[in-house]
Amino acid sequence: MSQLPAILPWLLTEAGHGCNSIQSVEPLHTGVTNRTSLVKLRDDTRYILREYEWPYDTKDDLQRVEKELYLHDLLRKHDVPVPAILAHRDNEGGRAVLMEFKPGQLLGNVVDNLTDGQRAQAWRDVGAAFRKVHSIQLPDHCAGLIVGERIQPFDGGTWGDFHYHQAVRHAESLLKRDPGLRFELASMKRVLKHALPPLNERPLVLLHNDPHPWNVLVHEVDGQWKCSAWLDWEYAWSGDPTWDLARLEIFRLKPIGPTPAAFYEGYGNASKDPEWTIYELSIYLWMADQYLDGEVDEERVLMPTYKAAMRYLERIDEVVDRIGRTLGIP
Repeated sequence: MSQLPAILPWLLTEAGHGCNSIQSVEPLHTGVTNRTSLVKLRDDTRYILREYEWPYDTKDDLQRVEKELYLHDLLRKHDVPVPAILAHRDNEGGRAVLMEFKPGQLLGNVVDNLTDGQRAQAWRDVGAAFRKVHSIQLPDHCAGLIVGERIQPFDGGTWGDFHYHQAVRHAESLLKRDPGLRFELASMKRVLKHALPPLNERPLVLLHNDPHPWNVLVHEVDGQWKCSAWLDWEYAWSGDPTWDLARLEIFRLKPIGPTPAAFYEGYGNASKDPEWTIYELSIYLWMADQYLDGEVDEERVLMPTYKAAMRYLERIDEVVDRIGRTLGIP
């Protein structure tokens, strides 16, 4: 339930406004995790109100308010376009932040309406901004979840161990859920074990961990389409930047096609195997398992991703063989 009546006046006061300055509060349907609203004041000032809800409504184990305060400040210091957080509340009375309003439209919503040239401009600038994210190395120098201002190492151990156990867990679960599935779990385990050393040698940087075209704003400036903000940092990790790039390719709220070459022109380089294909395998196993489990929101906003994951299951043995050849496994 929204804590809006109690939280918003307090946040506005902290930001230097009176509660009588509110003209309107409009819900924004930008995701399923939190409640997001556009706040308009009588002087036409605009803010974004973010109320933290599912899935940590009783125990905020990622310390999301502290986390996003820390990360937004860090990202802005590295010239990454993110909104400034102007006021926050983090107690039993509610968890919310009041953020600077950034102009623009969600890339995933607008990309089909742009010309080829405009689309390339937008993706290129989004890629350039994302490269700045991946230039940030966090002080703890380990892989894991970011909780508040610290990194909590993965339960599975190293970066490679985490992905090995995640992939195997979802693969085992899928085989139990659907007896009709046919893929060689033993071969998958053997190949992924061989992948541990190269995965553990990957660079560790700040990861968005939920990058997709509906978590980035773009807008037109002097005839050029630019990235105005990367949004939603609550699930950020420390890990291999290729993980973010694989997720950006796969997660879709609607079918807008693959990440285009223009993104990588802005980002600076494309990802290399075997890491990319291992992460793709891990993500699709996770998404297929989640889909068959029914562990999805009622609207199933990621339906294009779930459908792609189910198709992917038909060629898992082929993918595993390809990873094995890349690793030089006899």
